[in-house]
Amino acid sequence: MREKERNTTLLMVRHGEPDYPETRIYARTDDPGLTPRGREQAMALAEWVRNEKIDGLYVSPTRRTRETMLPVEAALGRKAEVDGRLEERFFGVWEGLDFDAIRDRYPQEFQAWKTDPMGFAPEGGETIADLGRRVDLALEEIRQRHPGGTCLVVSHVGTIRTALCEALKTPLEEYRRFHITPGSVARVDYGRRQANLMFLGFVPGTRSGWGGGEA
Repeated sequence: MREKERNTTLLMVRHGEPDYPETRIYARTDDPGLTPRGREQAMALAEWVRNEKIDGLYVSPTRRTRETMLPVEAALGRKAEVDGRLEERFFGVWEGLDFDAIRDRYPQEFQAWKTDPMGFAPEGGETIADLGRRVDLALEEIRQRHPGGTCLVVSHVGTIRTALCEALKTPLEEYRRFHITPGSVARVDYGRRQANLMFLGFVPGTRSGWGGGEA
């Protein structure tokens, strides 16, 4: 009897709640950490995986993702590998600005962003497709390193959304349909022919296990 090939599982975690205004685009120079609630979410994640067989840990280099991973590293007794390809989308000259400031300072570019959200990139920044390509390369490499294993990857909302589009063969234009709350986990099982979304929006440590929040 032919033995069934094992899936390779990725547990994609969005960092815990960040200490940063929701109306501002993240700036790498700011590099915010977690709020007290975000640190609680990180501890709950660590408790959830403590007794699981995790074959690899990977994390974006930002402070908020590393702070989310720290309790996991302590619980599992090993360090995560930092991969810059897992960072959030880079917005170039727009980084650190809120949306009102962008509209005021860059009115033509702001309009271009609204009319062509997939193809537009601010000066020095990335398009959604650029983000998707680098994330896909990183996650493919991770899967190749751990065939049949389970890896936990702590990254960002945009990173996870584009990864889910690629895994589920969903048009990238629909990436915002995936609701990714801080501290939540999405599990994707990758087989030889297709990938299956096993769950989305699971928040360890909450009463229901399923989180709400901003889109």
